[in-house]
Amino acid sequence: MTEIFLSTMAMAVASFTLILMPMQTPSPSKKPLMLILLCLGLLSTGPIIFAFLPWLTQLYISVLPLLFFLLLPSLWFYHEALIAEHQWQWTPAMWKHLFPLLFAGALGGALFLLPKPSFNAMFFSEQSHDDTYIHLLSGAFFATVIFWCVLSWCYVVMMLKRTVKYRNKLKNVFSNDQGKSLSWFSGVSLLIAFSWVYALAVLLLDNRLQFIGVSENGALVMLVTIVWVMCANGLQQRPGFEDNPPPTDVKSQQQPTKAYERSALTNHNLSVISEKLTRAINDDKAHLDPELTLAKLSAIAKEPSQYISQALSQHLGTTFFDFINDARIESANHMLINTNQSVLDIAMATGFNSRSSFYKAFKKFNDLTPSQYRKAQKV
Repeated sequence: MTEIFLSTMAMAVASFTLILMPMQTPSPSKKPLMLILLCLGLLSTGPIIFAFLPWLTQLYISVLPLLFFLLLPSLWFYHEALIAEHQWQWTPAMWKHLFPLLFAGALGGALFLLPKPSFNAMFFSEQSHDDTYIHLLSGAFFATVIFWCVLSWCYVVMMLKRTVKYRNKLKNVFSNDQGKSLSWFSGVSLLIAFSWVYALAVLLLDNRLQFIGVSENGALVMLVTIVWVMCANGLQQRPGFEDNPPPTDVKSQQQPTKAYERSALTNHNLSVISEKLTRAINDDKAHLDPELTLAKLSAIAKEPSQYISQALSQHLGTTFFDFINDARIESANHMLINTNQSVLDIAMATGFNSRSSFYKAFKKFNDLTPSQYRKAQKV
C-alpha cells in the first residue's frame, strides 16, 4: 500500500500543477515545465498500473524508454528558458536533443509488439529462456538504462556549468539575486540523476539492500520529492532576465578587455562615469532600493547601461552586484555602530530584502557577522 500512496501523491501533485499552470501569466518557460511534469506524472503511475490495471503493464513498460529520454531534453529546455537573456523560443538546433527518442521509440515498439508470454518471460520470470530475440531485447533494454544514467549525469553537469555562468551574468544586472539563482533547480537536477542510479541499484540487487533502506519505496520517495520540489518552485519561478536583459556588450566578467574592445570610451570617460556612479550612491542613495537593477542605476546616472557595466568592470574592477552590495554594507556598518536598531531592521533599511542575504553579504565584506561587528566596534 505504501507504493500506491506514494504513486498517487506524485500523480496528484503533478496533475494539480498542470491544471494551475494555464491560469498563470503566460511564459515560454512553462511549456517545457509542463512536459517535465507530464513525464514525471506518467512515470509515477507504475505501482497503480501493476496493482489495479495489470492489462496495461506491457504498454507502461514499453513507454518507459520514451518517457525517460523525453525527460532529459525537457529539463534542458526548461533550464535554458529560465536563464535565457531574451525570450526563449524553439530553434532547429534543439532537435539534436531529441535524437535518442528515435532509438527509445524503436525499443518501446519492439517491447509492445512482443507476444504476452515472451514479454512476461523477459520481465517477470526468473527462469532462463533460449529465445535469441528476447536475449537481444533484454540486452538492449539494460544498455538503454545504463546509457540513460550516463546521459543524465552529462546533462546535469552541463546544466550546473550553465548555472554558474548565468549567476555571473546576474551580478551584472541585479543587486539582489533572490528568486533568480536557481539553487532549487540545481538540487532537483542532482536528485533526478541520483534517483535513477538508485533505482538501477534496486533493479539489479532486487531489494537485497532493503535492510539499509535501499528499496523500491526509497525510489518512489525520491520521485515524490522531485515532483513536489519541481511543482512548488516551477509555479513561482520566472526567467531571470525576463524584465531586465543584460547589456548586449557584456560577454564575460572574466574577460573585460575583450568584452569592450570595440568600445569608444576612453579612460577619462570611464572615470567620469565612475564619479557619476559614486554620486548616485552618496547623493541619491540608489543602493537603498532593494529592487535596484542596472537599468534603474542607468537612469539615475544618465548613462547607457553598457557604459556603466564597462566602468564597473574596467575602471572600478567590480560587478554591479558587488558594487551595490558593498555600498549597502557600508551603510549597514554605520548603522550598527551609531544606532541601536535590530540587525533585521538595518538589513531592510539598507536595501536587503531578507535576513539571510544580508548575513551572507555582510560576512563576505567584513568577515564577521553583524552582531560580531557591532560588539567589536563597541570594544
